[in-house]
Amino acid sequence: MKTTPTNWHGLHKGLHWLVVLLLVMVWGAVELHEFYAKGDPMREWWKMLHFSLGLTILVVVLVRLYARTLYPRPAPVGAAWQRQLSRLVHVLLYSVLLAMPLGGFAMRQFAGKTIEIFGMFSVPQLTEINTDLAKQIAFIHKEVLWTVLLVLIALHVAGALWHHFIDGDATLKRMLPGNHND
Repeated sequence: MKTTPTNWHGLHKGLHWLVVLLLVMVWGAVELHEFYAKGDPMREWWKMLHFSLGLTILVVVLVRLYARTLYPRPAPVGAAWQRQLSRLVHVLLYSVLLAMPLGGFAMRQFAGKTIEIFGMFSVPQLTEINTDLAKQIAFIHKEVLWTVLLVLIALHVAGALWHHFIDGDATLKRMLPGNHND
């Protein structure tokens, strides 16, 4: 399916919903690890899954950005202020979706902790250990970026619902799977 002025290409839709699914999974993994005591192998497994899914999000977002060069986005709708706010929220969402996994990676590297990917291999230590820097990055990753991400997701969803229920346009529908027209 080709991108039209009113619809997203199927690749964009698939990658969008894959990121949503991965975000739910990465959040679930980090929350579930808290149910296990330190040193419990299940706690470590959930943490490994969190790191692996986080790096998967990084790769998927990079693919998504590349896909935008192949299949341009449909023409934006709404008032000028809505289009500007939408652009800002999207730029910030992409930025945070890139910064969070990079920050998580850097945090583990500077802490000297292993980064195991889906239990298949470990990333070699690439940096000098700097626990103070690791703690600063951890604060940014866990407190600042997480909070910013939640606010941006809320704005993104609110914008889609606004377009659907208030403006009555097809903004929400054109990102839903299987929707090929207005």
